[in-house]
Amino acid sequence: MILQPKVWLSSSNGKKGIRRRLRLSAAHREWNHVGIALAAMEEGFFADEGLTDVELITFDETESELLDREAIQVALLTEGTVDIGIDPRTTFVLEARDKGEPVCIVAARRKNHAFVLIGEKGLKSIQDLRGKTVEVGHRGGANDVMMRQVLKDSGLEPDKDVKISYEGGPMHDSAGAIQAFIDGKYGPAILKTHVQSLIEAGYPILADLKKLYPSRHDRVTAGNEIFVRENPGALKGFLKGMIRACRYVLEVENRKLKNKEKFKELVIKAGFLTSERENRSFDNLFDDWQVRVSRDLSLPLDGIQLIIEEQKKSSRLSSSFKAEDVLRLEALREAQLDLDG
Repeated sequence: MILQPKVWLSSSNGKKGIRRRLRLSAAHREWNHVGIALAAMEEGFFADEGLTDVELITFDETESELLDREAIQVALLTEGTVDIGIDPRTTFVLEARDKGEPVCIVAARRKNHAFVLIGEKGLKSIQDLRGKTVEVGHRGGANDVMMRQVLKDSGLEPDKDVKISYEGGPMHDSAGAIQAFIDGKYGPAILKTHVQSLIEAGYPILADLKKLYPSRHDRVTAGNEIFVRENPGALKGFLKGMIRACRYVLEVENRKLKNKEKFKELVIKAGFLTSERENRSFDNLFDDWQVRVSRDLSLPLDGIQLIIEEQKKSSRLSSSFKAEDVLRLEALREAQLDLDG
C-alpha cells in the first residue's frame, strides 16, 4: 500500500540541541489527534528540551481505511521508521509486542473516555436497544470500539442482539451527528462526549462511560523500543514538551480558556478548519479536551490491564502476556519530576 503522508517540520536553534531528528507519527490527519504535538512544536516546548529538529507525519482519511492507517502506524514504529507514535491503538501495540516486535508504551494519550450513551426519548435502559440498529461512524473507531464494549458488558451481543451501522458520516463531527439524532435521522442512540444539551432536553442516559471505564486507555503514546532504550534524554524531552503542551491547552485565566484562540490560529495555520464539518465541531471538541486531556500523561496500570484481559479473552494475546512486557514508563516519571518536583 502506498500512502501520501502529511508532514509538519519544526526546526530551531535550541540551547542544547540533540543532533538527531525526532520522528513522530499520528494515525489520523485530524487536528484533535495532532494538535498537542503541533502546539509543542510551535510554542517551542520541544526546542526547550533540545529537540530542535522534529518531524510529524500523518495520513488523510481519504487515503485508506481507519484500521489500515492504524496498522501502518504501528508497523512504522516497529520498523524504526518513526520513533514515537502519539495516538496508536493500544490493542495494536499490545499485539505487536506479544509477537516480539520492538514497540512499547511510554505514556498515556489522554486521561479517559468521556463518552455518554444517550437514547431516544422513551428508552429506559441500554437493554432497550435489543433488536435495534445503532450508528457508530467508522469501523474500528473509538465510537465503534466503545459501543461494542459497553454492549458486551451489558449482556448484549454486538451484531446479534444489537446491529452495528457504519453510515454515520465523517469522523469527529459531533455537532452534525447530534443534530441528526435530534432530527430522528441517526438511530435510537448516540455515543458522544458533548451531550449536555441532549440531557437537558430530556434524552435519557443509557450508559456513562466516564463512570464505567474511568481509567480505560484505548489509545496511548508508544515508542520504538530501540529508540526508547538508546535515547532516554530525547524521550524525556519529548514527554516534557507534550506535558507542557497539554497544560497550555488546558490553561485557564479569569475563568476562560486562555490559549483557545491562539491554538485555533495554530490549527488553521497547520491546514485544518477548512470545511464546514471541522468548523462546527471545533468548539465542542476543544471544550471536551478539558475533561479528556491529561495534565501529566499518567497511565494507570489498571487502564492497560483491562484491555490486556479483554484481548486475552478474545485470544488476541497469549495467556502469559503481562503489562510489564510493554510498559516503559521510567522516562515519563522523570519528566513529571522535572516539571513538578
